[in-house]
Amino acid sequence: MGSSPPTTLASLPSAFAAACRLSRTEGELFERCRVALVRRFHSERIWITLVSPTETVPRVGPEEGFEDTVEVARLGSGETEVLIHAEPAAASEMRAVAMPLAVGLSVVLELRSVLLERQASLDDAVFQLRALRQVARLLSSVHSIEETEQLILDFMAEVFFAWWACLYRPEGEVYAPKVFRALNERLRPAPIVRGALDQALPAGSASTGADDVAVAALVGPGAELVVPLDAGAERMAVLVLGSRISDKLYGRAELELAGTLSFAAAIALKNSELVEQLHSAATTDELTGLYNRRALEERLAAEISRSLRHQLHTSVLLLDLDRFKVVNDTMGHAAGDRLLIEVARVLRQQCRALDVVGRLGGDEFLVILPMTKPAEAQVFVARVQSSLREMEQSSPEFGVCTLSMGIAESPRHGTTVSSVLAAADTALYKAKRAGRNTVEVADS
Repeated sequence: MGSSPPTTLASLPSAFAAACRLSRTEGELFERCRVALVRRFHSERIWITLVSPTETVPRVGPEEGFEDTVEVARLGSGETEVLIHAEPAAASEMRAVAMPLAVGLSVVLELRSVLLERQASLDDAVFQLRALRQVARLLSSVHSIEETEQLILDFMAEVFFAWWACLYRPEGEVYAPKVFRALNERLRPAPIVRGALDQALPAGSASTGADDVAVAALVGPGAELVVPLDAGAERMAVLVLGSRISDKLYGRAELELAGTLSFAAAIALKNSELVEQLHSAATTDELTGLYNRRALEERLAAEISRSLRHQLHTSVLLLDLDRFKVVNDTMGHAAGDRLLIEVARVLRQQCRALDVVGRLGGDEFLVILPMTKPAEAQVFVARVQSSLREMEQSSPEFGVCTLSMGIAESPRHGTTVSSVLAAADTALYKAKRAGRNTVEVADS
């Protein structure tokens, strides 16, 4: 008799282990264990029940006959109990090994709980690796500042399954809400006082939850995660996330992941700013902020190509500031620079959205008017001349300010950048010889 329990249970440990390994749910686990008991004790009328305040696993076994069963074993672990019932004929044989059976099932449940926890940790690790890979892709490609802001917001909101998210960028005394998205109804967030938030979250601070009273008071109600995006000592942005769609709280793992991703996001923002600065330096006139000669020639080539392809008219105005040398000689080069800046402002204000204005060099400017004939370009000329007369009132120190202009049209006066500019230059010198403050159109 002393050796019967081990003999009786000889085949069950491996069957229970297989059940633990193969089952995806608690119900499936119990059913596999019950099948192992049915095979071992040659009775279909065996039931397993889990009683727990947190688990809702129905009793596993045949639909009928439970009322005639005998309780074979009951094992409690905390608030959870495992019960085994069987028909009287099988119960007598099972009773001798009831406690080892219950212990075995309890061990299976414990092992399964450990496996599930480890699987959850593994899933989190895989998820974080995927998130980091997406950030690596973001860093490896060049986007504009606006595109990068939107990518960061969308990516972070989706990683944490947030109902809403807002990316704040520093602007003067505040962090202004630059990009916002929400899956439910919510008013657009208000700016955050920059100095107060920087004091509550100095550069280098980790991500924080809504339990930080000082931060919560600044970002407003509904915010549950605040992520500083710092590139070294420079704060590039602040990301604020609302509650999660899953209703789960932001825990330690989410805070750590947010910290890792925030650094990469800050570097992506910094890179996009540097790229735009380099591009601006290569295409912008430093003094006036208008396009420089290189950028103007590229845009003119594109407009000429478009005019040829679609049979459109493109007018080009070459403008020269009259008596500019007198201003430099009598008032100094600093005054001359101020005058050039004022003229650039006038030209920019009078241009349409599709027009292009730039400084070729010195006191020469170029304006490209797509889909415009020379006669129609006179409307732009009149607006500029009127604005220059108004400038005499706002900046009287410069005296009377006038422009001589030469107009050429593509494709009538040329089909290349050099030919169109040459035609406009010839018309400009004709205007100069005519007494300045005049406009001439290139000869056909």
